[in-house]
Amino acid sequence: MLIVLITFCFAAVFFQIINLQFVKAEELQFRALDQWTRDVPLQGERGSIYDSAGRLLAGCETVYTVYVRPNATSDKNKTARFLSALFGIDENYLKNKFLSGVSEVTIKKNVSKEKILRIQESKLDGIYFAQNIKRKYVYSDFLSSVIGFTNIDCRGQAGIEAYYDRYLTGKDGSILTEADLVGREISDSQTYYLPGEKGCDVYLTIDYGIQNFLQNAVTEAKNTHQAKSVSCIMLNAQTGSIVGLARSPSVDLNNLPRNDLETLMYLSKNTLVCDVYEPGSTFKILTSAIGLETGVYSEKSAVYCPGYRMIDGQRIKCWKTIGHGQQNFRKGVQNSCNCLFMDIALKVGTGTMYEYFEKFGVNEKTGVDISGEGKGLTIAKEKVKNVDLARMGFGQAIAVTPLELVTACCSVVNGGELLRPYIVDRIVDNCGKEVFKGERLVRRKVISESTSAQMRDILESVVTEGGGKNAQVAGYRIGGKTGTAQKYENGRIAQGKYVSTFVGFAPADDPKYIMLFIVDEPSGGTYYGSLVAAPYVGRAYAEIFNYLGIPPSDIEPEETIVMPEVIGLSPVEADKIMSEAGLYYEYLDKGGSTITYQIPAPGSEVSKKITAYMEG
Repeated sequence: MLIVLITFCFAAVFFQIINLQFVKAEELQFRALDQWTRDVPLQGERGSIYDSAGRLLAGCETVYTVYVRPNATSDKNKTARFLSALFGIDENYLKNKFLSGVSEVTIKKNVSKEKILRIQESKLDGIYFAQNIKRKYVYSDFLSSVIGFTNIDCRGQAGIEAYYDRYLTGKDGSILTEADLVGREISDSQTYYLPGEKGCDVYLTIDYGIQNFLQNAVTEAKNTHQAKSVSCIMLNAQTGSIVGLARSPSVDLNNLPRNDLETLMYLSKNTLVCDVYEPGSTFKILTSAIGLETGVYSEKSAVYCPGYRMIDGQRIKCWKTIGHGQQNFRKGVQNSCNCLFMDIALKVGTGTMYEYFEKFGVNEKTGVDISGEGKGLTIAKEKVKNVDLARMGFGQAIAVTPLELVTACCSVVNGGELLRPYIVDRIVDNCGKEVFKGERLVRRKVISESTSAQMRDILESVVTEGGGKNAQVAGYRIGGKTGTAQKYENGRIAQGKYVSTFVGFAPADDPKYIMLFIVDEPSGGTYYGSLVAAPYVGRAYAEIFNYLGIPPSDIEPEETIVMPEVIGLSPVEADKIMSEAGLYYEYLDKGGSTITYQIPAPGSEVSKKITAYMEG
């Protein structure tokens, strides 16, 4: 029995030795290393963000956190005096901290390399520093609502920084120094360096040049019309990739108002993706396509507009209160006649209209790779009345995100394919290996190619003959649709507050790009999308065509004319002068005996294809 007991004990010891030396060896080594060393963290560098051509948009710079271990400080008074002078911290405060018995005192964060060198030159012991990463945005407020920002620990909080944080975040490293029981560094001790790893680099689908043109356009529009905000988004109509997304006002990403969260959220919020609004007449693009696709209307179908429709006992006005008279479908789209679109919605019916709303993705998220995406709002189908359906036909009583709208309009003109929009082209790790690739994804087929071709032709005529003339670019084919929607506050129409929009695509016969331009609450009396939004779309396209080297097509040069003055004349006299000048014109109101207002201003040089507006 004694021999068995001794054998058992030796066996137990033997197996424990095996366990310690081989099974748990690595774990125990790490635990031992942790006990006899003090570590200085090295924050892993965050990956960079580039535009589609590799132009740096967001990078990193190395900063340091300085701290003191009082137990390792031989002269606390001298150390406090030195750090007080270097960082402007009260000397007595530092002395008291060093004598308080704490093991470590953080002195200063985000310290430059120059000051770290001065600390090293001082030869004072007990002062340590940790390497940190500070995010640096090359163009400050450029693409601020897209890129987003990080917190003080360099973790993504908004935009691309948040959505792709797991790719961008680097792996931390550290410097390990042997220390005694109370934390004092052992002289002639060994130092262990564990390097960190840089995060992956993210390449956007956005082109810096195109983005710059769009940013200039929204800034100019905001300043000119004293608008609350102006925003613009541009997609590649064939792939769904976002090539530009701009907003004014924006925020300086290098100087965020972190102490004012309300302001920070307002300035950095990507409203084109997150917020919903009543689209107004730009929604008529979808209604037109539904009318043609279902066969309830053709291009030559006759429509009469007396200036209103009576539905469920309610008088719903056309924007032109005196009416457009007799017209066909094509002309009705050019005129943006509300009566036509009410007729389409009612004739198609609630069930079919809602089926197409679902096909167009009106009340679902697009799946874009941007944080905080919202989705559209519609009245529950079983609760829809005729008056509601009629209003939906021309873009009221329904709400969408701008991204939903431009994606749906894209499907109308690109052959009928509803695409998933995306903003990241590729992600590359620190070894140059591609770990993610953005790809074209067709969500579903919405309309036929033939209907899409018809819509491209009709929407091009809106720009050449209808209310979208201000978006024309000489020598290029552009299609589009204007929109002007009233805003609501507390469930009621907000008097004098409008959202003016324009959707434009080019080239009209084979669209490569589609753009949505939104002016929120323009002031100064001018609020029609044809006057407030369309000109900036045309201007942006002109710059983009030149930037991309796209040559003009064989179109006759634009003919101009000096705008005649009709203010003070009767409508009959004004009609005669406008007709003789060969100008296309519309009346905002024809109730007065004389003309009191006209756009463009008298004496200005304008295109003969422009739409003039008069008010009597």
